[in-house]
Amino acid sequence: TWMRSENEGRMVVHASIGGVDAERANAAYTSQTCPEPTCGYVSRDNRQGDRFHCRNPYWGCNWQGDADHVAATNLLSRLTDRQIGVYTPYTEVKTILDERFRRRKESRVGARVVPQGTAGNGVHGACVEDGATAHGRTPSKPRGPRLVVGGGNTTDSQSPEHAACSGETQRLESENKRRA
Repeated sequence: TWMRSENEGRMVVHASIGGVDAERANAAYTSQTCPEPTCGYVSRDNRQGDRFHCRNPYWGCNWQGDADHVAATNLLSRLTDRQIGVYTPYTEVKTILDERFRRRKESRVGARVVPQGTAGNGVHGACVEDGATAHGRTPSKPRGPRLVVGGGNTTDSQSPEHAACSGETQRLESENKRRA
């Protein structure tokens, strides 16, 4: 524990010297959660060593990448997450992530987009009613560069601006055209 604290302190000092803000975020399940905003599937099977491959059994996400990059992406999204704080227990984090995935899964079934000529093979809509995206993120005003460190306190000084669902629908439609 002492060494982790010492390393964290050094990272904060070096980040501030470089002009970067250091913030803390809850790291629970960050390397097991799919970073794709329309997916967010959480499973131990998603991570195999240093590789990440989404094993979502409900739709063919198949997102692949480096596990550390996935964790860093998810840590960045946790900075603005209002439900998952730094001291949220990992069991509660898992419950929150599973509930978000369940809502995305239900919204895909309810808001299905079927392109012409491909009945039954279309892309499903994934717009969440409250304006939140995967992992509870909402778009916010850009801030300066920052360093994310697992654990500790985080500031909630950002005022999120809810995005309209039309951008997500347009992205899904463009992906569908690319696949066709």
